[in-house]
Amino acid sequence: MEKEELEKKAFDYFNNGFCCSEAIAKTIIDHFAENPDGFPVKVASGFCGGIGRSHEDICGALTGGVIAAGYLFGRMEQGKDFREAARVVTAFRNAFRAAFGSTNCADILESLGEQEKYIKCKELTGRATGLLVDILMEKKP
Repeated sequence: MEKEELEKKAFDYFNNGFCCSEAIAKTIIDHFAENPDGFPVKVASGFCGGIGRSHEDICGALTGGVIAAGYLFGRMEQGKDFREAARVVTAFRNAFRAAFGSTNCADILESLGEQEKYIKCKELTGRATGLLVDILMEKKP
């Protein structure tokens, strides 16, 4: 699946009832995980709309990507190496901040301006998915 298709998939998930964090996490994990059926989307639900729909703190699209990266590269045992997860998350955070000017939901919403039915947030979630796809594709042989 091409990057643009994954961006559209994340947009569609958001447009059809998932929130930003759920949409990006599901899209990335469904495409990149060896066993995507084991991922509970609900772990991303608390980050919808900037932690708990507060529209403050960290942007849900960023946290959804962090959740996906953790799922793909995180550890299950104490003391195991998690440098790859940290590297992917740092690269994603840096790309996200460069693209959207902030990682804070309130700041991003202000920069997006007026919107109907969160359309600009849905577009941002699609673009954020593309940023993470680029990082993950660099890892593929």
